[in-house]
Amino acid sequence: MIIAKLKGGLGNQMFQYALGRVLSIKNNATLAFDVSFYNASPNPKREYDLPVFNIVGEILDDRAIPLLYRESKNKLLNNFLKLIRKLFLKHRGSERSFSFDEKALSLGPNAYLDGYWQSPKYFTDFENVIRKDFTLKNPPASNIQNLANEILSLNAICIHVRRGDYVGNKYHEVVNNDYYKTGLEKIYGMTAIEKIYIFSDDIDWCKENLSFGMSAMFVGDEYAGIKGEGHMYLMSCCKNFIIANSSFSWWAAWLSNYEKKIVICPRQWFGDASINTSDLIPEGWIPLEII
Repeated sequence: MIIAKLKGGLGNQMFQYALGRVLSIKNNATLAFDVSFYNASPNPKREYDLPVFNIVGEILDDRAIPLLYRESKNKLLNNFLKLIRKLFLKHRGSERSFSFDEKALSLGPNAYLDGYWQSPKYFTDFENVIRKDFTLKNPPASNIQNLANEILSLNAICIHVRRGDYVGNKYHEVVNNDYYKTGLEKIYGMTAIEKIYIFSDDIDWCKENLSFGMSAMFVGDEYAGIKGEGHMYLMSCCKNFIIANSSFSWWAAWLSNYEKKIVICPRQWFGDASINTSDLIPEGWIPLEII
């Protein structure tokens, strides 16, 4: 059995799922999900979101999760177990750094995956499978589908602005307006844009602070769907992208099937510029500085 520990929001879960799915196929093994990260919090800010897609796998009962990896509602116990894992448990399913680790692809048939695994290199040979798995399980609501049809008919840009938990976050920088301005100039020089669609977890801030000088739509929460999958679906319908340093918009751009898509992405993903994020950026995407 391949067990993938899920943590974070939808975009993070998709990366964690992707490696688990690849290893389950390579090893002809069952894929299971450790969701104790979400069960342990009395007031969870995140939830297990993957069921909105046509995923393959099952939730593992907390009692079947290895004790050293099981999340507890006791924060002191969690911190103690993390310390034990860091100091004494050097097992190969633990992510060592943000960079792509080719050795992870040789794990199995019994493996416990604990990491974020944010690189398309983990599923290069299985892209068709991952794309199929990340199709919507249920048809989108009529308003979402109607907007999708409009977006698909145009040469549109998706702009994603991530604020929310990034504001004041020491690990991530909020992308500034100059990044979007420079990204737009680059795309304008490469193709004729007909409309801009802006997506954000703080759309009111965007309406007050962003102006693009052409036809634009600020896409509100009424298009979000149950777990945000509506926004991701609509974003993926665009032909051009200026994404934030966010796994959510990364996946939206990656899932776009338009062969000539232009993707502007941040060169720096974290507040700590020493973290090498080059393995995160697919070939052909255009990285820009965010600050």
